[in-house]
Amino acid sequence: MNLSYSLAKRGWRILLVDADLQGGVGFSLTEKAKDAVGYHDFLCDLEPVSEEAVSSAVLHTRLPGLSLLTRGSRRSLDAVLADSDCNYAAPDRIAAVNEAIAAQGNDLVIFDAPTGVHPVSAGISLWVDALLVPQQPGPLCLRSLPQILRMVATARGANQGEDRPRLAGFLLSMTDADDPSNLDDQREFRDLLPTGLVLETVVPIHRDIREASRIGVTVAMLRERPSASSLIFDQLAAELETRLNLYEEDDSTPPQRDDYARLVD
Repeated sequence: MNLSYSLAKRGWRILLVDADLQGGVGFSLTEKAKDAVGYHDFLCDLEPVSEEAVSSAVLHTRLPGLSLLTRGSRRSLDAVLADSDCNYAAPDRIAAVNEAIAAQGNDLVIFDAPTGVHPVSAGISLWVDALLVPQQPGPLCLRSLPQILRMVATARGANQGEDRPRLAGFLLSMTDADDPSNLDDQREFRDLLPTGLVLETVVPIHRDIREASRIGVTVAMLRERPSASSLIFDQLAAELETRLNLYEEDDSTPPQRDDYARLVD
């Protein structure tokens, strides 16, 4: 959510898709997320998905260039829970829904996918151009790393002849610079991977991020003057522009905003 906001401020047209069944992105931004038609509604619907249906479900925010497709309604949640075979997450179904999403005319579509190796995450990885993998430094992160790398390799193998998905890199998140053991975990993680595969930007644990989520705004909108936490996401956006070979052409100044207004409501 914060990364999408920073990219939109930099002039990109961003559609953020909440593909995680927990719905954290939508719930952080708008009360409408509880009943709004969203990503999992389209996955669970037996009818072909249309570009018009996706367009009508997209929520536009107060920041021009940033829009949101929520997780989906409670009906879709019930359908997912009842589908023990995960038929809703079939790769061809995910690809069809994602094609309709891609046709909405944005510069970038950012999927917030379920954590770890999940059928939806695997299906999305087959379709997208690049993967950004947030990792919280610690023993569990190190043990799960081979599974993530295997999923990336599987997706690339399925897309023979195409250079996708590229691995944009691993993002160390929820770090604590005041904890020596956490710093050791970060160093160990970087040592395990080739140079450059882990992003230079690190996202720390910070009360501003928790407070922004509680209020229902991005961290950049929390205070009149940008906090250190919001500047970290600006740094992350700039680093990804380079890693993904994106080039900003629109130098227009973002409009004035109500710093305490919810993005959607």
